[in-house]
Amino acid sequence: MPSTIQSRLTAYFPDRPPTWTEVFLAALVGVDIGTDMLTPATLSWAAACTGFILFSVALGPGANSSLGRQIGYWFRSIGFAGRVAMIALFALTIGVVFRFEAVPHAVVADAAVGGLLATLVYLLVYIILAGEVSGWKSNQEIGD
Repeated sequence: MPSTIQSRLTAYFPDRPPTWTEVFLAALVGVDIGTDMLTPATLSWAAACTGFILFSVALGPGANSSLGRQIGYWFRSIGFAGRVAMIALFALTIGVVFRFEAVPHAVVADAAVGGLLATLVYLLVYIILAGEVSGWKSNQEIGD
């Protein structure tokens, strides 16, 4: 039975071992959300659970759908400068949402904590399933 579960899980992860960069990111995410999880009384569990579920779907089944693969390919193909620009545009959008208080700051922050927790779980399962860690950079990168 465990091999069936493991084979189903591996469909949601890259077919290469994780890099040390991904291990380092998992550690950073763990430290970042650790402080938020230590004060659960101030956490909106509804927002955190929603963020966790949305990120879990996006990281697993969503990323493996045909649309998810096309978006991933496009994001890798735009190169380093394009990725930086897209991340900066996303950060600017979040800043505008916070500035005009379209959505309460605490709700967005708690949903982000849930999303980061989903990312941490994803990375930990990926590292455990792979059983090894490769170099700092993936050999399958496109356009760099």
